[in-house]
Amino acid sequence: MKTDFIADQLSAISTALEDASINSYGDLSSSAVAAMLAMRKTPGISIGTVAKEVQLSHSATVRLIDRLEKDWLVRRLRRRGREVMVELTVRGQRKAEELAEARNNAAASMLAGLDEDGMQQLSALMARVLLLAQTPGCGRFCKGDPMNPSVSEQLEPA
Repeated sequence: MKTDFIADQLSAISTALEDASINSYGDLSSSAVAAMLAMRKTPGISIGTVAKEVQLSHSATVRLIDRLEKDWLVRRLRRRGREVMVELTVRGQRKAEELAEARNNAAASMLAGLDEDGMQQLSALMARVLLLAQTPGCGRFCKGDPMNPSVSEQLEPA
């Protein structure tokens, strides 16, 4: 099989997942969603770390934090040296949970037709691709840890 074809398939899946998730974003940009989900996973995170996670410049991230702060989704905390720390407000935490859940539900619906064997095969292949990718922050939209199935299994209801 040609690599280009499989790359197109992977890209199409990514696009389909984003399209299915975008309805839950409301008036938030994809960068705002990514920032909120990064803050959800790491409370009291620096603006510089958020910038790296969402792959924006520091100044663009500051403007993004300003917008989220105006919507009462994020608040600035103390300074740690030169770094300004931020965290989600209670309202922001609720919204971040809704966003993570909506994205996870969209992904789960794409897998609905697979049986257990198909799920295991797909999981093994995706784990290998993720290991090869080694992209920092690639799990920022994830509900759990895509590289650690035991953590993700603990999040699922029994």
